Amino acid sequence: MDTGVYRWGQLCRLAPKKDIELAIADGMVTKLRHGWYSTPAADKRVEHAVRIGGVVSCATALEMHGVWVPAQRNRLHVRGNDGAARTHPLWCRQHGRQPREFESVDDMLTALRHAARCLPPEDFVVVCDSIVNKGLMDRSDLIAEFVDRSAKFQRVLDKIDGRAESGIETMVRLRLQALNIHARPQVRIPMVGRVDLLIGTSLIIETDGVEFHSSPDAGENDKRRDSEAHALGFHTIRLTYRQVTGDWAWALRQIRAMMRRGEHRRPVDVQLDSPLT
Repeated sequence: MDTGVYRWGQLCRLAPKKDIELAIADGMVTKLRHGWYSTPAADKRVEHAVRIGGVVSCATALEMHGVWVPAQRNRLHVRGNDGAARTHPLWCRQHGRQPREFESVDDMLTALRHAARCLPPEDFVVVCDSIVNKGLMDRSDLIAEFVDRSAKFQRVLDKIDGRAESGIETMVRLRLQALNIHARPQVRIPMVGRVDLLIGTSLIIETDGVEFHSSPDAGENDKRRDSEAHALGFHTIRLTYRQVTGDWAWALRQIRAMMRRGEHRRPVDVQLDSPLT
């Protein structure tokens, strides 16, 4: 990952030492701290992390590696090195000696280990689901990285599924699971397609993330899918990103109201791909 922030040795592999020294003298390359330099095109978040004595890690690094990260965690997460003061407000929670800084942005596994210490359990499962869904790691390999953690943390790992295509799907699944409401992710329904979550036989929950449905065509397709599902006996609840992250109590009331009406136990006119559990 090229962030425009380099160690001295990395710069020397990109250009002759004499040219680098001239660029530093001309202000085209900036010294951030001992052994670290930035170019005019540097990512400002990375530049700041290195300048204050660390590297980008945890949720910020995971997002830069393409992982779905909850927006409320979208602050700069920095892993301080062993020589840096640990009281900086940007530092993630750290334990023991820190790995050597090879890059200005931690690799995905190092960032994930720090996320396990820093993020709340729900957010950690969200990023793990995203990692598995995107094929960045297998679920079994991911869990194996934390084999030495506590039994309590193992129960958090047990919640990783990997089928969800966006983080808010995982949030809804986990919150319902905590209430003993089983919602199956990514169920394929003939003539409708895959739905985000299915409760019982017939209650569909679709989560419309901030990155989705930005075009009129996408909205029309949603309406068509909902109509097809209704004709087959399903009932659909659509929840937005803001409703899930900012008004979950309201969203839960809608789900419970539909369940009290028995909308999750309706007979449907199709055979699903796998038996309900």
